[in-house]
Amino acid sequence: MIEYGTVFSNNTPFLNDNATPDSGFQTQTGFSAATPSGTANTTPAPAETAPAAVETTPNPTPEASTLVAESVNLEGTPLPTIAGGGQNNLFLGLFIAVAALACATVLLTRALIRLKRKQHKRLPVRGATLKASGMEVGNAHHIGKRGNQEDSFAISDLTNDKLCRHAGVLAVVADGMGGLADGELVSGGVTSSVMREFPLLPESWTMPQKLLFLVEKANEAGNAVTGGVKSHGGSTMLLTLIQDGSLWFASVGDSRICLVRGGGVIQLTRPHTYESDLDKKAACQDITFEAASADSQRKALTSYIGMGELCAIDYSNQPIQLLAGDWVVLMTDGVFNELTNAEIAHALSDNAPSAAERIERMVLAKGDPHQDNLTAVVFRIF
Repeated sequence: MIEYGTVFSNNTPFLNDNATPDSGFQTQTGFSAATPSGTANTTPAPAETAPAAVETTPNPTPEASTLVAESVNLEGTPLPTIAGGGQNNLFLGLFIAVAALACATVLLTRALIRLKRKQHKRLPVRGATLKASGMEVGNAHHIGKRGNQEDSFAISDLTNDKLCRHAGVLAVVADGMGGLADGELVSGGVTSSVMREFPLLPESWTMPQKLLFLVEKANEAGNAVTGGVKSHGGSTMLLTLIQDGSLWFASVGDSRICLVRGGGVIQLTRPHTYESDLDKKAACQDITFEAASADSQRKALTSYIGMGELCAIDYSNQPIQLLAGDWVVLMTDGVFNELTNAEIAHALSDNAPSAAERIERMVLAKGDPHQDNLTAVVFRIF
């Protein structure tokens, strides 16, 4: 039996591309992402309403931009003098310098994340089989019909025997939230921070502690882009760690990790969406099941990277023992919204790179004119 842990906090915004429902998220217990060995058991406050999201070109924070603009005299006239003489002018100069430094810091952070994202954009496994002991991996990654690619993924070095032996094989998939500013930067920050921190994790930590620490670092990277402000961008996140034939996982958002065994598809992750809250309300007779199913915010995310303090993190308390012939698939909604479980299982044959390419072809063959970015990372166990 799979044991789950879920971390919840008292900050529960709801977010999708359009509007925000007004409800809370149920409280459960589990590890704290901020302290790997800690616990969390708090009741969230009601959600704030997020404004409609509009895709924009990333800019410095409005506050920093305003401060700099107001301090520059474009016409060459003297800057206003505050009553009090030289001391106040000194304070004004310091204030302008601090504002300029804040603006420069934001711009530098975003530039670094863009650079790191390019380094992890795609693995060269097309037409080749990348193997570690007992497994091989392939990937699918396509922009779909969108104007830019907001998905990001990375896989640890399977050719590094020492890393695989002592730390295992790690995969991360992040889906930047479409329609919001900086979704691409947040997802890129997720993969970059995880790959940077993974080789440095203490061997003495438990697997759940390692994964939750990586989630924490990924969220810090996301918040560095968004400022932890609702509607300023975000990303889902999937993590799998395979070592000695056992699988561990963690997730934030609604992307999926599935175990495929004997042709059956088992979804390991639970989506952090308003859907579960609506169904619980219906079960308690607060609303009807018809109203729960028809709610326009049913798929709105209730936890995502870059929202500030995370509302929920799902992770495995116990390992899942993998068997020869198993497949593990990490995928964004650009895949599972297009393919049924049966179609996904049918695609998983031969080697892992071929299976990943087959998934991509099957998705694109659907001909969806609104096809989302799609990403899948596929592990074959042998």
